[in-house]
Amino acid sequence: MLQIMVYNARMQNNNQFPRFFSASHAPIDFYFKKCARDFVVQEEPLYPFSQSGEHLIVHVRKKDKTTWEMLSLLSQVLGCKMSAFGYAGLKDKNALTFQYISLPKAYEKALEGHASTLYEQGVKILDTTAHTHKIRLGHLKGNHFAMRLKKLTPLNAQKIAEVLEVLQNKGFLNYFGAQRFGRKGDNFKHVNTGKKKLDKFLLSSQQSFCFNQWLSARARLNAFVNNFSPLEIAKEYPQISLEQARALKAQPQDFKLLEGDVLCHYPFGKYFHHSTQDLDTNLKRLQARSLVATGLLPGFKVLEARNLAGEFEKPFKQEIDSCGDRRFALVYPQEVDFLYLSQEAQGQLKFFLPKGAYATIFLEEIARQELFSPDA
Repeated sequence: MLQIMVYNARMQNNNQFPRFFSASHAPIDFYFKKCARDFVVQEEPLYPFSQSGEHLIVHVRKKDKTTWEMLSLLSQVLGCKMSAFGYAGLKDKNALTFQYISLPKAYEKALEGHASTLYEQGVKILDTTAHTHKIRLGHLKGNHFAMRLKKLTPLNAQKIAEVLEVLQNKGFLNYFGAQRFGRKGDNFKHVNTGKKKLDKFLLSSQQSFCFNQWLSARARLNAFVNNFSPLEIAKEYPQISLEQARALKAQPQDFKLLEGDVLCHYPFGKYFHHSTQDLDTNLKRLQARSLVATGLLPGFKVLEARNLAGEFEKPFKQEIDSCGDRRFALVYPQEVDFLYLSQEAQGQLKFFLPKGAYATIFLEEIARQELFSPDA
């Protein structure tokens, strides 16, 4: 039986493909609210900072502010242009978050002088160093997360512990979270506002929407291959021959590789195309979690899938005026730690995810149900 759950009613009305989950357990109930007391995010930089150079690196802790809101506050207080700041990634608003930003070293004294003012408005300067260049978007290994799950029964706590073992071993589908698509869940429909930074973000939402559609389409194929005969697979998917269906059926992992898939070394590395001639080698590397399939973020200057994988990717390609990219189809949570506090009926969950992966998606995988609406 295919295990399908609609990702969001609002998304469904926008013709998004249904949401698939990676594990097959029954839904688990608990209460979680995105707030500074129950949700902590700590960024891990991609590399050590040089401790010398013309750029000031600031380790900040922010509360109840988006990264943009924090940078806007710093800009006003320091008299520094927004374009002068560098950051590796955007952090949640409704959380206690730690991240690194860069700005010209000339503003160091002004920053020291306004530290108390910033603290009063939810931004604490933890420490500073220097580096030879500005922090660029994407220059991080990933993020450490800590979540407090409430109203958790002993039975459901035991279920969570079991599910965490499964998800660490098999990974989970790397969807973009609902917050990526704005309050109404339709950011991907709106472009050309005339505001450069906003337009860039909306184009990125459009790419994210295309990726989520592709990922659900591939997840549906995986579920169909796992649950039906080669003859039924070929009948449902005319682009797949009976011979190809038998070969897919023989692949032991949940996420099936197609001829021409773009693979990537995990968690960092180069992209390359999968060939059936290399199937045995690539399957071993998949099992070792040193390789994953990737999906398309459509745009220009991006490596696209070929052959059968290209046919599955083609419906989700759009002419988007932005640089394209690839994104992991699966991610593997690391440093997972779960502690149940029976007297408080709470669970303390800690884990690490590579850059771009959503803690909220991982939490929904654990619960196996939708927890977050676009405006959550």
